[in-house]
Formats: sequence, C-alpha cells, structure tokens
Amino acid sequence: MLLCVILLSATSALGALRMELPENAVNGRAFLVTVHSDSEFPVLLKWDARELMVNPVQDKDGYSAIALLSLPRDFSKKSVTVSAIEEHVSGTDTVTRAVPVKHKKYREQHLNVNRKYVELSKKNLDRHYGEQAVVKKMLSSLQVERMWDRGFLRPVNGGVSSEFGVQRFFNGKPRKPHSGIDLRGKTGTPIKACADGVVRIADDHFFSGNSIYIDHGQGVVSVYCHLSKFLVKEGEPVKKGQVIGKVGATGRVTGPHLHFTLKVAGVSVDPMPLFSEKN
Repeated sequence: MLLCVILLSATSALGALRMELPENAVNGRAFLVTVHSDSEFPVLLKWDARELMVNPVQDKDGYSAIALLSLPRDFSKKSVTVSAIEEHVSGTDTVTRAVPVKHKKYREQHLNVNRKYVELSKKNLDRHYGEQAVVKKMLSSLQVERMWDRGFLRPVNGGVSSEFGVQRFFNGKPRKPHSGIDLRGKTGTPIKACADGVVRIADDHFFSGNSIYIDHGQGVVSVYCHLSKFLVKEGEPVKKGQVIGKVGATGRVTGPHLHFTLKVAGVSVDPMPLFSEKN
C-alpha cells in the first residue's frame, strides 16, 4: 500500500537531481523515496539525524534509485526534512524537502508470562546482552546494494494478534513497545522470506527464541521470531517466498505464533503497509 502512494517531487537548483517523496509520513512507519539523476554517482540521503547511501542505476530517463526511509514510533515533530546530496565532477548537487508527518497513537497491551522472562537472573541478563551485541554488530555491517523490490510478502497468512507499536506490560510491568507484529499460526506452519536477501543470524535467543535475521540490503532487515524449526543457515542467500522456518513457541511467548519485525535504517517500523501480497 505505502509503495503505491502518489509522490510529490522536488528538484535541485542545478536541475540534475530530483527527488520524489510521499505526500506525508507517519511515525513508526517507513516511506519510499525515489531519486532521479543525470549521472551514476552515489546519492547520500539524510533525514532525522540519519543517512543512507544509494547507488542510482540507468533507466530510460537517466539514472534512478529507490530507498526506504523510516521514522521511529516516538517521532513527535510536525515534519521531517529529507535531503539528497550528490557529489560529482562538476560539484555538489543538493535537493531538500520537508515532508509533513501524521501522528499515529499506539495502544496498550497487558500480558502474563513466566516470571523468568520479566525478572531476569544475572545469567539470563548476561545472555540477553550478549545476543543484543551480536545483533548490533550485524546491523552495523549491512549490504549496500538493494535486494528487495517494491512490495514485501507477508511471511504467514495468519491474522494479526498484536500490532506494531503497542505499549506492552508483562505481569503488570511496562516494557518496550512492540517492535513488530504477531501473526497467528499453528506450530509447524511454514514461514516465508518477505523479500530476497541473505541470512545473517539464525540462532536461539532468550526473549525471541529461535530467530532469523535476513539482510535485504540498503538498510532493510527482516526478523522472524519464536520459530520451532530453522530451514536456512547463516550466510545462505534466500529468495522472496522461500520457506525459511516453521512457526513455534520458543522464547518469551504465551503460545505459538510468528513475531515479525522489519527494520529500516536501524528503526523498527510497522510492516503492514509494506505488504503487497499474501504468501
């Protein structure tokens, strides 16, 4: 849905660089940017104190590149300023535009789980910190080239049991907002990759259980949690729609389901607007 939004256009002073942006953005969601150029030089995108380098490819009108940018759930400003910067032999070309932001309000959810997942022992806390360090290192070394295309595949067809951004309370204690969506599925239900990519992590984590992280390039990473079985290995390339694992109930869960997270430029976003098809 989001990838089909009619875009507004902004052009640089030199006229060689043009940027298409959505009419508005939403906190906790990704938005698509298209850059058009007269050259194949890399273009640096900057927004909300973040940046992303894209490499335009030749098309019938010159060169172009698409990219997904993101706004965090707690983004509170009325607009976000996006800049595209291209350095080439004749100088630097820049185009900047402010995109209005529509603010979405997220609800609360109360869950009861095993106490060990709320009141962590030192052993479990150390394990969790170690796992997070591995994930952080992986996120700092993503593929530059884009492997995803417009429209992502829903990894399982089950309905949403818990949406993105919900402020969660476990056993009455507040925790971080829900970083993804929970999709219903029986144990053993096949899980499919949402887009082409490379498996960067396939391991058992304390909170998320058996988890798979797929690097789709250009800052986009998908995460699949609580699996009962892995069907891919770290370092393995995968195609959109390929079965990568099976639904389970490992980690901090109240029953079998798939927790699915989509990270864009280091920020967890609501994946629902990005799904173009069911599997």
